[in-house]
Amino acid sequence: MLVYLQGAITFLKKEYSALSIFLALFSALVFVAVDMPWATGVWFPYTTIAFITGAVTSMLCGYIGMKIATECNVKTTYLCNIDIEQGFRVAFQGGEVLGFCLVGLALLILEIM
Repeated sequence: MLVYLQGAITFLKKEYSALSIFLALFSALVFVAVDMPWATGVWFPYTTIAFITGAVTSMLCGYIGMKIATECNVKTTYLCNIDIEQGFRVAFQGGEVLGFCLVGLALLILEIM
């Protein structure tokens, strides 16, 4: 693994470990408070599944975004020392890649749902 990504990945591991505990607890709350299969007669937890899918997709987007942003920031910093226009171009293209990747992932998950 590249040295400059180690800190970002370590941060995300700590954050996502805490977030997964919250996700489990809140999913149980959504299941009990919203889906209520014993009251409605529908035993498939649609709302809970949608909540978990959205949370996992958000976590995946954060991971992808952190990796792209960190890689792009290193390249941008290096190129800005050489030529500011090249640095701007790399930063702009990094933002494009990140935006298209995240929107594409969101549309893919929406289509699957």
